[in-house]
Amino acid sequence: MATTPTMVPGKPGTPARQHRASYATDKRNGGYLVRVEGPRAGDFVGREVPVTRLDRSENTEKLVRLIWKGVDKETASPCALYKFEPRPRDNSLNDEILF
Repeated sequence: MATTPTMVPGKPGTPARQHRASYATDKRNGGYLVRVEGPRAGDFVGREVPVTRLDRSENTEKLVRLIWKGVDKETASPCALYKFEPRPRDNSLNDEILF
């Protein structure tokens, strides 16, 4: 018997996400990492995933390298940390400013 996927509230026809990605600070080297939480959190190297910010907006980031994979102590769910591909900075604001 086939089961229907759980739907996301407010978005008809869209299945619920099994994984959630967010930004995390890199406490060893400085900067930021992407933290993925879900059943197969360690399987996203080389993929572009939507990463949620604190204000619930999203950016798409390409995950380059797996840094750590394990179980979160607080939520007891599988999670992983990834390095992501940096984007080129938008310097258009610097061009518009006249001295």
